[in-house]
Amino acid sequence: MRRFTVLVVGLALTAGGGSAWAHEEHEHGAGTVPQQAPGEAAAQEQTLTGEVVDVFCYLSHGEEGLGAKHAGCAKKCIKGGLPVAIKVGDQLYLASMADHTAANERLADLAAKQVTVRGQVMERDGQHLIAISSIEPTE
Repeated sequence: MRRFTVLVVGLALTAGGGSAWAHEEHEHGAGTVPQQAPGEAAAQEQTLTGEVVDVFCYLSHGEEGLGAKHAGCAKKCIKGGLPVAIKVGDQLYLASMADHTAANERLADLAAKQVTVRGQVMERDGQHLIAISSIEPTE
């Protein structure tokens, strides 16, 4: 019986290995949605309008890390690879592109400006993210 149990467990681990490897490699493929974890909110396509901010300055400098007076610094920080977000009201949405690439290059020149973005909005553990499919400056 013990040998049978080991064989069944070994086969189960081997069968699950392929799907675990595909997930680690982020090979979701075009048009597919990753599996949702229990208790996780489903991603929904939404349109958001807000300010492009560099997260470091926003969190470390408060109101001085926002707006036109901070645009040059924000642009430099975003181009340098620091996290970028869209600030909508009192909520920050970390930004990435829908194709799993960083949004920094696309958003750096829009730092401190208002934009309208469309994409999949996700929330987990109090954090919000938008996987952007389109960007339109609103100013």
